[in-house]
Amino acid sequence: MTAREYVLALPAELNAKNRADLARSFASAVVERYGVAADVALHAPSAGGDDRNYHAHILTTTREVEPDGLGKKTRILDAAKTGGPEIESLRELWAMQCNEALERHQKPARIDHRSYERQGVDEMPTLHLGPTSTTMERRHKTEQERKGEPYKPRTFKARENERRRTLNDHVREMVRELAATVREVAEQAMDAKRKGVNGLLNALRVKGKQEADEQARRAAEARRREEERKEALRQQALREARERAVREAKERMADIAKRVQRLAPDAREQFLAGEYPSEPFDRALKAHSHPLGTAGLDAEEKAVRAHLVTCQEQEKRQQAERQQAPVRGRWRGGPSRSRSRDYDSGPSF
Repeated sequence: MTAREYVLALPAELNAKNRADLARSFASAVVERYGVAADVALHAPSAGGDDRNYHAHILTTTREVEPDGLGKKTRILDAAKTGGPEIESLRELWAMQCNEALERHQKPARIDHRSYERQGVDEMPTLHLGPTSTTMERRHKTEQERKGEPYKPRTFKARENERRRTLNDHVREMVRELAATVREVAEQAMDAKRKGVNGLLNALRVKGKQEADEQARRAAEARRREEERKEALRQQALREARERAVREAKERMADIAKRVQRLAPDAREQFLAGEYPSEPFDRALKAHSHPLGTAGLDAEEKAVRAHLVTCQEQEKRQQAERQQAPVRGRWRGGPSRSRSRDYDSGPSF
C-alpha cells in the first residue's frame, strides 16, 4: 500500500523516553491534522556513524481513515499550489515542538527549520549522505585505519561535504580575523584617544576599513566561484542526459524499423498500432516511456512509417521484376540461367 514517510532528526540532548514522546507528539499532530493513520519507528545511531544520529521514521496513509476503512485521499500535500506551503508548515511545527521539549527539559540547544540563507547564516549547507554513501564511507574509513593511512572521503557526497566544511571554516576564520582586527583597531583607537593622538586613530580606522573590505571581497569571490562551479556541473549533467536520451531513441527507432520490416505485410499495421496508439491516454503512456517523450515518439512514428513505405515500394518493385523474368526468358528461347542478377533486399535504416 502507498504511504507517506516523514523522517525526523531527534535532538540528541534528550533521553530515549523524551525523544520517543517527541516523535509520537508530532505523529499525533499529523493524524489530527489530516485524519490519517500513522506508524512510528525510532532508530538509534548505527555503529561507526555519528553518535548523535537519533531519528524517527513516520509512515502515514495517503487516505483518511474512516469507521469503514480508508476514505478519500489527502491531496493537500500533493497539489502544486498547496504542497509547498503545507510542508513548510509541518517543518515549522516540528521545530516548535523540538524547541518546546528542549526548553521544558532545560537544554540550551535550539533548532531552526529555515535554511541557512533564510536565517542569514553565511554558510553552505552539507549534503545528506544517505544509507548507501554512509555504508561506503564507513567501510573505507575502517580499511584506511587498518592500513594505518589517514582517512580521506571516497564518495562524491562525502568529498563535497568535506570541501564545504573547509570553505565554511575558512569563511569563519576570515570573520574571526576580521573581528579580531576590528577589536584591535578599536583598542588602539581608544588608547590613541586617551593619549590624544588623533592621527594614529585615523590611520587605524583606515587600516581597519581596508582589511574589512578585502576580507569581504575574498568571501564574495569565493561564493561566486562556487556558484560558477555548480552551474557548470549542472549544465554538464543536462548535456549528458540529453545525449543519452538521443542515443537511446536512435537505437529504439532502428530496432522497431527492423522488427516491422520482418513482419508479414498484413501484420505490420497491427504492430504499428500497438507501438503508436491513436487513443490519447494510451499514446501518453507510450510517450512517457520513450527517451525523448511525446516529441520523440511522434518523430519516431513518422520515420518508421516512411521507412516502411520505402520498403513496400521496393518489395513491389522486386515482385514485379520476378514476375517479368520468366517472360523475358521465353522470348530468348527458354528460361534465363543467369545468376549474376542481384535484387535489392530493401533499404538499410
